[in-house]
Amino acid sequence: MKRNEPLTGPADQLAVITAAPDLSRPASLGERVVGVATLVGLYGGLVAALESDLPRPVGVLVFVAALVLLLRWNGHHDNAARRRPHTRLENGARLCAAALVGIPGISLVFGDGPDTFAAHLVAPAFPTLAAAVYLVLRWRK
Repeated sequence: MKRNEPLTGPADQLAVITAAPDLSRPASLGERVVGVATLVGLYGGLVAALESDLPRPVGVLVFVAALVLLLRWNGHHDNAARRRPHTRLENGARLCAAALVGIPGISLVFGDGPDTFAAHLVAPAFPTLAAAVYLVLRWRK
């Protein structure tokens, strides 16, 4: 046997490819419902927390809870069986979602920022929108 000879024939290679798992399993309906509920809870929770003048320790807990919520979705998709790897766009969206939690987080942790109702509606929209983009990108086939 020479060095450059294939170890198996074309039929054997095709059988190996055919037996490989399919990585295009779509998200279930339950996962999509929980994802939408997560987005509604994230946005509503952050708006309610910003509007209710929380003490600093509670604001820190709300900020950490929002961050953990987003990171749990990242972990779920990283560890889900038979899912395709993340694309660059998906990686960017999940990084942005985690980083943009800092916009309402500044007000929650430090009490800084505008105290208008409009600002309290807009600030949580940024991480929620980034999380929605990430989830929709992951749910496509």
